[in-house]
Order: sequence, then structure tokens, then C-alpha cells
Amino acid sequence: MVLYTLRLAWRSVRATPWLSLVAVVGLAVGIAVPTTLISIRYVFARNPIPDKSDVLFNVRVDNWDPTAQFFDIKPGDPPKHIAYRDMVGLMESDLPVGKTGVASATVFVFPDLPSVRPYQAMARLCHADFFSMFEVPFRYGGGWSRQDDRDHARVVVLNRDTNERLFGGEDSVGRTVRLGEHDFSVVGVLDTFRPLPQYYDVINNAMGDPRDVFVPFELGLEEELGFSLRGDTDSWGSYSDYANPMDFVKRGEFNWIQYWVELKPGDVEAYRQWVDSYVLTQKSLGRFPKPLNNRVTPVMEWLDVRDMVPKQVTGLVIIGLLFLVVCCLNLLGLLLAKFLARSGVLGVHRALGASRAAVFSQRLAECLLIGVAGGVVGAFLASISLRVINATLPTGRVAAGVLLVDGYALAVAIVLAVLAGAAAGLYPAWRACRVAPAIQLKIN
Repeated sequence: MVLYTLRLAWRSVRATPWLSLVAVVGLAVGIAVPTTLISIRYVFARNPIPDKSDVLFNVRVDNWDPTAQFFDIKPGDPPKHIAYRDMVGLMESDLPVGKTGVASATVFVFPDLPSVRPYQAMARLCHADFFSMFEVPFRYGGGWSRQDDRDHARVVVLNRDTNERLFGGEDSVGRTVRLGEHDFSVVGVLDTFRPLPQYYDVINNAMGDPRDVFVPFELGLEEELGFSLRGDTDSWGSYSDYANPMDFVKRGEFNWIQYWVELKPGDVEAYRQWVDSYVLTQKSLGRFPKPLNNRVTPVMEWLDVRDMVPKQVTGLVIIGLLFLVVCCLNLLGLLLAKFLARSGVLGVHRALGASRAAVFSQRLAECLLIGVAGGVVGAFLASISLRVINATLPTGRVAAGVLLVDGYALAVAIVLAVLAGAAAGLYPAWRACRVAPAIQLKIN
């Protein structure tokens, strides 16, 4: 019976091809707009590491000037970074399963291949635990060890693109790469790795490609190696108290590091108390002039703190859905005109024994067919829109291919289309089934 109803609905669609085409295109435009915006919002809002998002925590402490309000944070929050000296102090805790600082730097790469010119690369400064904490996949080798961190070993992990550029994609573990003025031993090569958003560095590289090279954190502070710190930084205090800028970076109130720990569920509260104890100790040394205001924040809450889903995007989604409502009203008018124009045919069907329920279901099935077709075309239009948006965004801010119509977006488009088709078709289908057969037969 269902197939028979769909067959009759398809015949009705074919009977008025141009009107049906206008209905499909009109609905497709209405579907494309909210699908595009919902896809963008989904990229920003999804859980980037669902298996561990409840055990990974961003740590912040409030070392800020008591006479000034820190900017770019929510009211009452501590600064979004911590200082180097606090990272060193916080790493003394044995409670975390893993712990790492996260920062960025630039360094010049000098390839061995004469065909590849030297270039400036982005470096990720981190600790050995970074790779296990954030489930970083490796194509070759692996990360370095905690001992390498302590020894300031000149080791490097390459991302997949960098390995392709320097070694043609071959297994480069054990080979050397010249960074700045020194050689570094390759210990690992990443496989495809693009968490979206990059929750461990939402401040500097939320949607971009992973950094070109990963090196032990302390190497970024050794001036002779040629690394230059990059990214968002904030500081206060007098530079005159320090011998040079690097001394200020290491010993001053210079906030530039995002600090992460991995904790067992039962250790979270104990770790928060440990952080408070650390800050109280620093207070006794003359630091942290403000009241205790520390944060140990899980991943998803951290993304919310940093407003990874901009309010403007949510507002645009609402506007997109309202635009779809307008398209549904237009579709309703088209379908009503189409069904009433064929009232004579409907009258004959009723006179030959078709029930009102049968007429209603056939007309509604026709609306659903138009809805599904509009959803498929709308998803295609949304895909084009997302490609255009991705291409026009500033280079380096959003990685290529981040904004796309995936399975989630396609499902959204089809669901919205079916709902829109059904909503727009209910009244026209009801009017069609109310056609009086006697009047239509008399007219004809």
C-alpha cells in the first residue's frame, strides 16, 4: 500500500514538472541556509575527544595585577594563560596521570634536499605526556620520554605534511632535521591528526592545522636554538627587575602557557586543593596579590569558557530556521494552488471510491517526495556554501576542509526537509481531501 501511494505521488509530481521543480528549488534554498549555519555551529560545538573529555583539565591560577582587570575573559575568571614559573611549580604535583604545557613558537627549518628551500615553521612546545594525554596518532615512531624533557634532548616529532615535505613521506625516525642552528633527531611522525576544535590550544589555533613540528617545551626557551615564541601573551610588572626579556619570560608575571593535566576521577578534588595550596605558598613569597581564584576546568567546560560557539553563530542559526519557515509558507502556497488546480482529477478519484484518507495520504506523500528532493539539493547547495566560506576565511585560521557537509549535516538537511515538506503539505493535503466529488463532476 505504501509503494502504491508513493507511485501515485510520483505520478502527480511528474504531471506538473515545472511547478514541482519550483517547489523543490524553493525548499532547497530554505534548507541550504540553516544547514550551512548548523554545520558551522556543529564544528565549533562538538566534543573533540569524547573518550577523555571528562579526565582532561585546563588549569589556571590568578596571578594578575590587583589594580587592573584582565581582559578577554568572563567576569570573575582568572587569566586564560599561566606564567612559566607557575607551570614549573604546578608540574611538581604527583596527582596527575599526565601533565603538559602548551605553547607555540616559530623556527627556521633547513632541509637536506637542495630542491626544498629553508622556511619558517610553526613549532608546538609541549611535554612528553602531550601525546598520550591527547591521543595523538603516529604514522611512524612515537613521542619522546619524560627523561628527554628533563635532559632537554634535541628531539622532534614531525606532523604528516612536514614529513612529506622533508622526507617524501618515508619513515624518517632516526634521521635528523636542522631547526635553527642545530640538528634534531626525529623520534616520531604524526598520522592524520586534526581534533576540531583543537581544545588544547583554542586561544591560538582552535581551527587551524596542527603545528609543523613538536619539540620538548624547554627547548623553546634556549635562545641559542633559534626559537621565537608566538601566540597570545599577557604580562604585568616592571621589566627593569629582570636582566633580559627571556629572564622576564621565565621569572616574571608573563602569562603565555596553556597548562593541561589528566586526572583520575577520584583525584580531581584533591588536585584542586593541591593547586590552592601551591598558590597559598606563592602568596607567602609575595606573589598572587588577589584572593584565591583558581580553575581546574574539564574540556567541554573550557570550550564554553572560551566561547567556542560564538553567540553570533547561534543567532544566525535561528535566523536561518526562520528563513526556512518563510520558504515553507511559500511552499504551502504552491502546493495549495497545485492541488486545487487538479481538483477535477481529485473529484473523479473520490467518485470512483477513493476515501478522504487515501487522497490525503497521497497528497502528503507527494509533499514528502518534494521535501526529500529539496533536502538533497539543499545539502548540495550547503556544501557549495561551506566551500566558499572555507576558501574566504583568513589563511591559517581554519584548516582546509574543516567546514563541510558530513553525515551529520546531510542528516540535518534531510530531517529539516522532511519536516518542512510535511508541515507545508498538511493544509493543502487536507484541502484536497475535502474536495466534493459531486460538484467537481458536475462542473466537468
